[in-house]
Amino acid sequence: MTGTPEIQMERSFKAAQARVFATLSNKASVALWLGPSDDYQVIVHDWDCRPQGRYRVQFDTPEGQTHIVIGEFREVSPDTRLSFTWTWEGQPVIDSLVTFELKPEGTGTHLLLTHTGFPDAGMRGHHEQGWAGTLERLSRAVG
Repeated sequence: MTGTPEIQMERSFKAAQARVFATLSNKASVALWLGPSDDYQVIVHDWDCRPQGRYRVQFDTPEGQTHIVIGEFREVSPDTRLSFTWTWEGQPVIDSLVTFELKPEGTGTHLLLTHTGFPDAGMRGHHEQGWAGTLERLSRAVG
């Protein structure tokens, strides 16, 4: 790993690429997969999944805390790639970018999640736990 710390995680799904991409990109399904665990309440205020579209998603923790992530979609390539900036509302803006890459894997889909631009390894570790839970939830959401 060079430069700033980053996360890369892979997952295989039995579902076709089109189904996985639709789950990732459709506002109605975001609350089913985004979030570190099922214990969080996820409220999708905005999810304008198109290049330069914005999103705003609220996470209410089991302890009663509220965290909101905001950003802008950078790349939306149907069934193959979804990329967006990632910033916690009310925190200093960092150049953080999340990318989902989808490729065929037999009759299913291989997903590579990359999150870059962390200022330090501590922030990377915190987000790595969240993305692990998110990918587990995504696996259940796509079937």
